[in-house]
Amino acid sequence: MSESVELAQKAKKSLLTYFSVILLSGVALQVLIATRGSNIDLIAGLGTAAIAVYYFWYNYSANKLLSKVRFTQLVAHLVGFVIINLSYHIHAFILFVNNNEAIKGTSDFSINEGWFGVLFGMTCFWGIGLLIHAFGSILNRGFENS
Repeated sequence: MSESVELAQKAKKSLLTYFSVILLSGVALQVLIATRGSNIDLIAGLGTAAIAVYYFWYNYSANKLLSKVRFTQLVAHLVGFVIINLSYHIHAFILFVNNNEAIKGTSDFSINEGWFGVLFGMTCFWGIGLLIHAFGSILNRGFENS
């Protein structure tokens, strides 16, 4: 097997492991939040922060491997963004459909402030970073460290 094929296989295996950990962590976080009344509070924030620590650790520790295969650093960024944001959006959708009090806001603000933050703030700011990363990755033909 050629070195480039072997490298691509290692990157694929690494990304699949990362994907699985992020997916399971996102599901576990939403289950934790649901068991606590679906309130976005300090515990929800700490759970999200724990996933962020893994996200940053993976991207740092796998940087050398991922930088050798086109667009894999962007894929790692995309995987984290989609899974974590989608987990919150699915949870919010279920709350909305069931008319759950946890997502309702006040007469001045129609959605709970915590939910507003994770649904719009986190998605927007992280999305801007992802967009910039995608642009840079395309400019560098998929090799961000060139």
